[in-house]
Parts: sequence; structure tokens; C-alpha cells
Amino acid sequence: MKSYNKLIKGIGVFLLYILVPYVIDIFLPSITKSSTNELIIRLALMFLLLLYFILMYKEDFIRDIKALKTNFLSILGKSLMYFALLIVTFFAVSAVIRIINPDFVYTNSSIIDAMIKENFIIMIVYVFIITLITEQIVFRKVFKDILQNKYFFIIFSGIIYGIFQVGYTVSSINDLCTIIPFAFAGIILNVSYIKTDNIVTPCLVYLFYNLFSLLGVML
Repeated sequence: MKSYNKLIKGIGVFLLYILVPYVIDIFLPSITKSSTNELIIRLALMFLLLLYFILMYKEDFIRDIKALKTNFLSILGKSLMYFALLIVTFFAVSAVIRIINPDFVYTNSSIIDAMIKENFIIMIVYVFIITLITEQIVFRKVFKDILQNKYFFIIFSGIIYGIFQVGYTVSSINDLCTIIPFAFAGIILNVSYIKTDNIVTPCLVYLFYNLFSLLGVML
């Protein structure tokens, strides 16, 4: 019964993760055309969704935060290790893709970079808090609860994570190429979660990656 409850809750959270942004898009213009006020509304709605997700997994978050306090240096060290592995793997896979496809550019990367420069504070909150924690809940916690086999979870969730980085659909070779390095990134995040059994670990790994990416954007 406990596993069944986890399954139902996980499916519900995943469906909300898919449907809420879609509903927001119906009532608000595309985020690339939004005014600052519309971006703030979008951010506020996604923040409410995040709070709901945290509430759904409140006991797990409390447990993991207590474990973080007890094993802070160990979790921090492992997070830095997996971050280094993620960066090396991400750039190695990207380099191979560019050898095969010299015209490859990450889908939507220029749009996101421009949005960060134009709406710095709003996008920092969105990327470093809302997206960061929401994605770890959905692609790590939810998928781990739904998929009982840890190896299937690591691979399958990583691939789905990669697909979601291009906006749910694959419509070009460029989209397909974008999925591959992000799928590897998702796999590494999944392994970091499995190895530590603490959702804070992939959150820290992703935080370090975002800081690294932000440095690249600002430079």
C-alpha cells in the first residue's frame, strides 16, 4: 500500500509539473515575449507549485535536511565530486557532438542567456531556486519512487530529463543533439541521489552547475 501511495502521488506531481506551465502559457504570452510584470506572475505561479511539491514531500525534506546538518562536509564533498564529473562529461559529450555536427548549438540557449541579462534578478530566482528544486523533486524524488529498479531509474529518468530540456518535443537534429548531454547530466544527478539517498545532493550539484553556467553567461 505504501508503494502504491508513492506511485499515485508521484504521478500526480509529474502531471502537475507538465500541465501547470502549459496552462500558464495559455493565459500568458510566450515567456520570450513577456513583459517584466508577466515574468513576475509566471515566477509567482511556479513558486506556488514548488511550495506545493515541497509540502507533498515535507517529511522527506525534513529528514534530508537533518542528514545534511549531520553530514555536511561529506555531502558537500560528494556534491563537488559529482559536479566535477558532470562538467567533464557534459563538455566531453558536447565536443563529440560538435565533431559530428559542427553546426550544433544548444536549443534555446541564446534565448535563456538573453533573458538572464535582461531580467537578471527574476531569472536568478527562477533558475537558482524554483527550477533547481522543482526539477530535483520531479526527476529525482518522483522517478525514484515510481521506478523501483535503481538502474532503470538512473537511465530512464536521465533520458526524460534530457527531453524536457528542449521543451517536451524533439523537432530537429539540433533538439536531438541537445538532449544527449543533458541526458548524461541527468544520469549523473540521479547517481548522486542514489549514492547519498539525500535530495540535497543533486540540488547542490545542480546549484554548482548553474553558478558555473552563469559565470559563462556573464563573461
